[in-house]
Amino acid sequence: MLGLRIASIAKAADVSIALIYKYFGNRESLIAEVLAVRIAHDFTEDNKHLLSNIPPNPTRLDPQVIADLMPKPEQQWRQDNRWLRIEAKAASQRIPELRAQLSSATEEVNSTVEQMIVAARVLSKNASPVPARTIAWAIIAFSDGFANRDLSEKSVDDESYLVFITDFLKHYVL
Repeated sequence: MLGLRIASIAKAADVSIALIYKYFGNRESLIAEVLAVRIAHDFTEDNKHLLSNIPPNPTRLDPQVIADLMPKPEQQWRQDNRWLRIEAKAASQRIPELRAQLSSATEEVNSTVEQMIVAARVLSKNASPVPARTIAWAIIAFSDGFANRDLSEKSVDDESYLVFITDFLKHYVL
């Protein structure tokens, strides 16, 4: 990402370099816009998958069913997405525009997950003292934390993670 060249992008997109600068202003703004849109899109798709598998107006939420729908450490497509997020976060330390875009996207993700947790708690009457925002942060952190699993041969597999996340949901969300 840090070695990205506008000339290469212009050539691949079959547009002029000037047009890219006119639309995005500079290389950093282009990177920020593309990555923020991609990361937000990935999150939206994950939410659609989760919500499309929950019946409308359920009377009860089963922690095992919800856990089965959540990201797992061994899913290859999720692995690609999490490494893109990690790369983007690392680049954001040097690209202020990217940091601002990721900050905004992260707040949107946190807020959406927090709202889903609040709704699930109301439905299940869960009275955990842990704030929904903290639970949202932990769930999101698990996803990026799977990168540690990617680097270690002796790590958490999907089966052992499901046991953990199901128990976590029972205690703090459902």
